[in-house]
Amino acid sequence: MVQVHDDVKPAYAEDQIETKQDLQLMEHVEDTEADGYVDPTLVLTEADNKRLRRRIHRRILPLLCLGYLCQALDKGTISAASIMNWITDVGAVGQDYALTTTVLWCGIILAEPFANQLIRRLPMAKLLAGGIVIWSVLLLGIGFSMSMPPVFALRFLLGFFESLIGPVLISIMVQWYTVAEQPFVTTMWQCMLGTANAFTALLAYGFYHIQNGKLKSWQWLHITISLISFTCAVIIFIFLPDSPTKARWASKDEKKMLVERVRSNNQGLKQKRFKREQMVEALTDPFSACLFLLCVFNTLVVGGIGTFGGLLITKAFGFSNLHAQLLNIPVGVVSILTFVLMGFLVKRTGQTCLCMIGFTIPNIVGTIVLLTVAPSDKTKGPLVFAYYIMQIYGACYPAILMLLARNSAGHTKRSITYAITFCGWASGNAAAPQLFNSRWAPRYFNSLYIHLGCYACFIGMALLTRQILSTRNSKKIAAAEAKELVEGRGLANLHAFEDLTDIQNPDFRYCL
Repeated sequence: MVQVHDDVKPAYAEDQIETKQDLQLMEHVEDTEADGYVDPTLVLTEADNKRLRRRIHRRILPLLCLGYLCQALDKGTISAASIMNWITDVGAVGQDYALTTTVLWCGIILAEPFANQLIRRLPMAKLLAGGIVIWSVLLLGIGFSMSMPPVFALRFLLGFFESLIGPVLISIMVQWYTVAEQPFVTTMWQCMLGTANAFTALLAYGFYHIQNGKLKSWQWLHITISLISFTCAVIIFIFLPDSPTKARWASKDEKKMLVERVRSNNQGLKQKRFKREQMVEALTDPFSACLFLLCVFNTLVVGGIGTFGGLLITKAFGFSNLHAQLLNIPVGVVSILTFVLMGFLVKRTGQTCLCMIGFTIPNIVGTIVLLTVAPSDKTKGPLVFAYYIMQIYGACYPAILMLLARNSAGHTKRSITYAITFCGWASGNAAAPQLFNSRWAPRYFNSLYIHLGCYACFIGMALLTRQILSTRNSKKIAAAEAKELVEGRGLANLHAFEDLTDIQNPDFRYCL
């Protein structure tokens, strides 16, 4: 027995080992990152688990949030700049502004398959920090670009390197947190999107007052956010471990406990070897297609509203540019509140897909309001309120990530499934601005009608996804019960570090 923290000692359960087969299974570990730290007989007490979770919350979660904050700031700066005379200054005409968003997402789509394989092979924390350094340099370049060709090129490269962020954060989260904890954690780092929106709007409001300096107001905005991103990259490089077994602040025995506390995920930590059969399974799994389409139908709406929100407030609703910056601050606040609410409801009910359907309804109502209520001095307020309500649908994206993180196993399969999902996310975002054709300005009726169709498709996909996962769980539970009748009950989750896929692992259970 080993002392690990004051008077807290890990408990073991050798008495639970009933057969020689159990011992053989315990010795079979393919997970390269977990190898040497695996012991299925170790039993964590509730006190151990709470203590470890508190340390992870303090040392890991803030760094995940910083990483996502950087991406949200860098990617969203153009939206704030669009109502700071940036469009006129760089000579953007027609669909040029919409294309600045589309080319960014095209960069993500192209890079996503390669990014996920790099994540599987390279140290994740160092990869994340390096990516953020590159983003900050590219954003600085955009701040000094005075024509559209370099803006398009830099935005494409920005997307190319930002393809790392989502898969890295999910992969790190799965290494440190149990399935039950992941909804809360996903919500926390996703809340940085709302934080970035509010923070960028506040910065833009301040810089908007700089009208006669050597640098334009939107250039100061780009420079400031670039410096913030670079600083965050340094912090992440220094303090974020590449995995629980690489944490300098944990003893060897604590590392073993950190590994064993995520055994029940049945997802392991990391395996660098590529497995062709897992790639085939990922590409043919209907669940992968569901995740792709859920992301597409979600981001076709969210991406368009995010890009053209400022222009809707000014051109369609009749507010000034200065007021539009202030009115965009509550957008970030609404996003944070709805993300937190989504995480709470998913954890409380265990019904991710049904929660996503519920969060779609307010957007349908808000869209109908924008279609039917004509702008006037009396209706300005209600229209902005409807626009705020339409931010609720954005909380479905972190819920999709919860489905992705908790329902995919096998390191090669996960890397492919992550790539498929984030390609869907990027594809929807790339197409979304093109739904706001400049010929339909300022109220974009056609765009809003297309959004109504997206909501219907999203609800249908959510129901189909839930049915697929529910059917799989029923089959796995029936097989486990039949096996238990014949062989009796042994140690749980003995296949957790064998690098099996969610379909291959009989112990794996899907979260609906």
